[in-house]
This record gives sequence, structure tokens and C-alpha cells, in this order.
Amino acid sequence: MTVRHIVSWKMNGETPADRARQAAEIADALRPLPQTVPGILALDVRLNEFNAEANWDLVLVSDHEDQAALDVYATHPDHLAVVALVKERSAGRAGVDFEL
Repeated sequence: MTVRHIVSWKMNGETPADRARQAAEIADALRPLPQTVPGILALDVRLNEFNAEANWDLVLVSDHEDQAALDVYATHPDHLAVVALVKERSAGRAGVDFEL
């Protein structure tokens, strides 16, 4: 069964412009992952466009073949490189995974 993985991040930049720049950098790092990580069926990354002070800055929605494919994604070296970038730039993370 397909697993949907949704994660939102709040960036740690001091201004909305700083946070938007950080979010764009992370989005650019996430977008190529379907080409190198097996088991990703779809991946969409979106930057927040409105209400920057109240909303989270970035959201990822990805679909994986199954739980095992999500586990591969979580430990894949290309994904771990993005995780390191996210840890440098984010102030908070919220996530949810569920079967479709």
C-alpha cells in the first residue's frame, strides 16, 4: 500500500526574506530525490506564499511504494545530505505518515 509522507518546516532565519531563501534552498535540494532514491512515486515541495509570520515556511508531500520504501528514503545518503541542510536551517518540524 502506498505511504504518504508529509513534512512541514519553520526556518530559523531572522526575517521573512531570510526564511524564504532558506526554504527555497531546501526545496531545491529535495526536488531531485525521486531520480536517485528508489521507491519514491511522487514528490512535491511547496514554499509558503502567504502569512509568513504565522505559517510554516516549507512543505513536502511525497508518496512511497510502501513502508519499506519510506524506510529506504529515510536512510538514503542523498536524503541524509538534505536532512543535514534542514537541521542547519530549520527551527521546527512537523510530520505525518499514512497509508493511502
